[in-house]
Amino acid sequence: METPNANIEQDDTLEILPLIKLCLRHFVVNWYWFALSVIICLALGWIYQLSKPRIYQRQSVMLIEDSDPTASTGIRRSGRNSQLNTLMELNGVSVGDNLKNEIFILSSQRLMNRVVDKLNLNVEYTAKESLHTVALYGKMRPFEIIFRKEWNGKAPQKLFVSKTDDGKLKLEGFKSPTGEKHEPIEVSFGQMVNTPYGPLCIVRGPGYGKWQDDRITVTRYSRRKATQRALAGLNVDEYDKETSLITITYKDMSARRADDILNTLFDTYKEDVVENKNRVALNTGKFIDDRIALIGRELGQVESQLATFKKQNKLIDFDKTSQAVLSETSDARKLSLQAETELSVARYLSEYLQNHTNDHDLIPALEVGDQGFNQQVNAYNQLMNQRNMTAANSNEQQAVVRELDRQLTQMRQSIKSSIRSYIQSQELRAASARANENQLTGRIAGAPDQEKKGLDIQRQQSLKEALYTYLLNKREEVALQQAINEANVRLVEGPIGGDKYVSPRKVIILGISLIIGLFIPAFIIWVRIQLDTSIRGRKDVEDATTIPILGEIPRFVADGKARDNDDLTLISSLPYDAPITEAFRIMRYSLGYLRHARQVMLATSTAPGQGKTFILRNLAIILAMAGKRVVLLDSDVRKRTLSDLFNAKHKFGLTTWLSDDHTKLNEIVIPNVVPGVENVDLIPAGKMPPNITELLMSDRLESLIAELRKEYDYILIDSTPMLSVADASIVDRVSDLTLFVMRVGQQRRDFLPDLQRMYKENRFKNLCIVLNDADARRRSFGYGYGYGYGYGYGYNHNHDRKNKVGRILGRLKK
Repeated sequence: METPNANIEQDDTLEILPLIKLCLRHFVVNWYWFALSVIICLALGWIYQLSKPRIYQRQSVMLIEDSDPTASTGIRRSGRNSQLNTLMELNGVSVGDNLKNEIFILSSQRLMNRVVDKLNLNVEYTAKESLHTVALYGKMRPFEIIFRKEWNGKAPQKLFVSKTDDGKLKLEGFKSPTGEKHEPIEVSFGQMVNTPYGPLCIVRGPGYGKWQDDRITVTRYSRRKATQRALAGLNVDEYDKETSLITITYKDMSARRADDILNTLFDTYKEDVVENKNRVALNTGKFIDDRIALIGRELGQVESQLATFKKQNKLIDFDKTSQAVLSETSDARKLSLQAETELSVARYLSEYLQNHTNDHDLIPALEVGDQGFNQQVNAYNQLMNQRNMTAANSNEQQAVVRELDRQLTQMRQSIKSSIRSYIQSQELRAASARANENQLTGRIAGAPDQEKKGLDIQRQQSLKEALYTYLLNKREEVALQQAINEANVRLVEGPIGGDKYVSPRKVIILGISLIIGLFIPAFIIWVRIQLDTSIRGRKDVEDATTIPILGEIPRFVADGKARDNDDLTLISSLPYDAPITEAFRIMRYSLGYLRHARQVMLATSTAPGQGKTFILRNLAIILAMAGKRVVLLDSDVRKRTLSDLFNAKHKFGLTTWLSDDHTKLNEIVIPNVVPGVENVDLIPAGKMPPNITELLMSDRLESLIAELRKEYDYILIDSTPMLSVADASIVDRVSDLTLFVMRVGQQRRDFLPDLQRMYKENRFKNLCIVLNDADARRRSFGYGYGYGYGYGYGYNHNHDRKNKVGRILGRLKK
């Protein structure tokens, strides 16, 4: 048993196959239009790809190496983020994948601005080579223009440079901001000249020796526009999801320029990373230098005070006079000095934090206090680095920047609170150390007051010296950190790429041109089919009606030339096996399958020009060839086309019979009207009466048909078009079969539902349809939907085709 799915697939196949056959017929019949369209489109595509500039692609691969998670500039993948990033994500702040952040930085305008400045990409030199434009870069440039005035306009400045006979250069193409053109200017190499684009100077380039007489175009862009153009050719992406590799791809008209841009971009990015890493060290170094200068001045003042005191009191060495006391108080003094030193450093740091002018600067890493405080400072500096980089690549008003500012403010307040607590604890410690020291020094009450003052001055000197030494050591550590300028990035693969350009792609362009070349005539044919509202063939009739189709008459062909099926053509003048003759034989054969009477047949149509007279005359001839006696009756009294064709327009005929009861049948019948064909008689329309309709309604018409039935095997009545006048409906009462003639390409399809309704209402007796002018060419345009029968089996078509090409086309059509 067949399943429903199998039936559906079979129906789809049945619908697709005729469509494929229809498309093939279109292509075969109109192959020359398709060929012409394809040739033109391919030629245009070839010219188009020749006119497009050649684009080369270069690619570099960069590795982002993992760094220490406690470092301030660690770049790590997701899942291995720093503790600070993890803490921020727990607090609801998404920091994203840092590798993606680096990709954004590499493709940022900030870095590309620096690349444009280093390579001078705001001035472009181009020349024509064949039909396309080539870029002159590096050693290919015959000259270089040095502009003294920067250009910030939106539209680029363009000028053309060419050689003159005397070895100078001719500059032309200057335009003012209003679009006004200026006169050309002649300059020499090295000469500074004022132009509408500002002062400029032209220097000789390395490619001057290879420069012919070609005109070179120099285009100058603003810095912003040049950066946008450079970014348009850049593409930065991850190599894959499992590595920290980044691929940097650049497309440009010059392969050398693409290499330089990739290399410069990597160097600039590396410098940016190093600057970011050294930002903490630079800020700490600046802070230490300021404190060293301050402590140095204070130490100088103390030493001057001590020298003055010794000079005034004529003292050389205090140790000999206070040896015993100093030996007892040395440990207390060390503790006091250490406490005072740490307290002073903490106070300096507190003063730095209280200064609001450095809210966006990093906190100096002085290793003050316990390990928890130092970790807070490191975390603050890491977050400040991230905030400054984010603000540099976007703006201060971004939500991420404001969120980072809020977190930094909280962390700074926490650090201030910690340093205040530390200062309070250190003050208590220093006070305790001083009290202990004062208690020990009280034991030397017998010492002179001068010695006491000297010891106080020496203690201040020792304190300043210790602090000064501490700051000098820290400055050396910071200098050592600044000397390490290696970034955690590495160029794995330099700019690579073949010597062949990647754009324009000839194969793709020509392929698209081929498709367009095939599409244009196909679209035109499709539009013609859609706009055609006439009957296109048998399938249109069968889809809209249930009326039987008696026959399809193809295009009349005589002497190898096709002509319209007009009323003048007769199949008796054609060879015996002509296709149109075979079509009428099939029509005659189809009459034998009708189950009702067919002796009296009336031919009508919707309007004149459908070919009913042509069908009726040739049907009479084909019936007479079978030995039948046939009479043609011209009931179209108004136009009398059938009578005119047989030169019987003014003879007695149908109207004579209808108006005169004494008229005999032999008086109106003209025998053997077709030359070379016997048994085809004619009853002409007769003279034009004033009351045609009333005459056709008289009983004399029935009596005429009754007598003709006795004498003839077939009575063929040529009537008027049914929609013009009522004559056809009136005469139809005496017929056995109504032949409704439709010419393919002229009869409108929207009439078919009305004809179907007439058929259902039996307004015409035994209505049948005859399709006229249903030739193979019209079917190939979609009019026949594959219902061509190939009339003329064994017919030799070679005499209809005058050359070899015609014979080939004929085979393709068949």
